[in-house]
Amino acid sequence: MGDSKKSPVQAGGAGLGTTLEEALDLYRGMLLVRTVELQIETLHRRGRISGSFHSSLGQEACPVGVCAGLRPSDMVTSTHRGHGHAVAKGVSPHGIIAEVSGRRSGVSGGRGGSMHLHDRESGFLGENAIVAGNLPWAAGAAWARRRKRGGDDIAVAFIGDGGFAQGVTHEAMLMARHWGSPTLIVCENNGLAHSMPSAELFGEPGSIARMVEATGIEAAWVDGRDVVAVAETARRLIAAVREGRPAFLECEVFRVRPHSLTDPDHRYRPEDAGSEWLEANDPIRLLRKKLEPEAGSRLEEVDREVEGEVEEAAERAQSDPQTPSEDAAVRVYSTPELDRDG
Repeated sequence: MGDSKKSPVQAGGAGLGTTLEEALDLYRGMLLVRTVELQIETLHRRGRISGSFHSSLGQEACPVGVCAGLRPSDMVTSTHRGHGHAVAKGVSPHGIIAEVSGRRSGVSGGRGGSMHLHDRESGFLGENAIVAGNLPWAAGAAWARRRKRGGDDIAVAFIGDGGFAQGVTHEAMLMARHWGSPTLIVCENNGLAHSMPSAELFGEPGSIARMVEATGIEAAWVDGRDVVAVAETARRLIAAVREGRPAFLECEVFRVRPHSLTDPDHRYRPEDAGSEWLEANDPIRLLRKKLEPEAGSRLEEVDREVEGEVEEAAERAQSDPQTPSEDAAVRVYSTPELDRDG
């Protein structure tokens, strides 16, 4: 991920290009995503959380930069690696930690777990463990809302580079173009489709965006280490999507952790690959370095606030009641009462 990997559809810059307050908001958003992920990781290692956990540590700039341009009424769908998308869209840390801990107070009642949590109140329509299975959700929801309500709300579907290899991605993408579904598709290209290097499938970063551009859909590539560039690029694409046409953003990131915490990633990449990348490319550290001369004390204040917020959320979640077995059959099917609110 260096300056030599340019693309004709590259956008965004390396400078701040935004106000101090906006930059501090982006810093806080990334730090909140990171702290929630680390808290979940810690609880998982202590045996407090069961099931799989797919960390997005190191990828914080993409969800935070994209969601900075969204409204509360906009919708987001996500992947199995979706905690960062949920946090960035405004889902509460307590609701997320309680959910993955199997607590009744979780945003999905403790029944969705790490890969299927959702929160309609925040516009987070949910994660999907089926690779790219969330893209039709977003495109369909955006199209239906525009037909039913009018207005200019949009949906964002986060997928991975592995998801771009799925047929449903291209079918949904082209259908969205044909129907004019206001959908932004964000491909987080972290370089690995589980263990397959994405460069062997698609070429160097930026290639995916060029392939999409060839279909007639506006597309861009952005460096996922630079949250300001992500935010600027996303805002431009979001403005186009609000006019009633889909767009595509390839965000180059890096998977710092294994595919899941139990994945032996040392079999297909060096054991220290993630830590070495983070040491040199951490998006939080890069933004902090730019902001320190002007906002050093305020950054420290944000650090304390976020740490306290997540610690309190985790403590409260761990003391909440477990989800009882009889809740397994509750709210399984949709009802007209729920659907009236769209």
